[in-house]
Amino acid sequence: MKRTLSGILFLLVFLIGVSFALQNPQEVAIKYYFGLEWGPFPVSLIIIGVFLVGAIVGGVVASLPLLARYRENRRLRRRMEEMEQELSRLRKLPLKDEP
Repeated sequence: MKRTLSGILFLLVFLIGVSFALQNPQEVAIKYYFGLEWGPFPVSLIIIGVFLVGAIVGGVVASLPLLARYRENRRLRRRMEEMEQELSRLRKLPLKDEP
């Protein structure tokens, strides 16, 4: 069910994108700093490119806290293993009765 809904959503977004591209066939040149100019490119291609770059940058920024949590989790696991080894060593020590 979830796969079907995601397929329908993808198809809907794709069809909207195609209709947008067909309704905006104008070409524009991208002017950058220092007199650099790229193009001309269709408006729809530029918008798709900007969207993809934004999605990639957003994904990288959103993954930074996850990487920090992963690193903290790994550090805590190592610490826990060290403590378990210490506990195991302490359990093997002989008990001494004090008078």
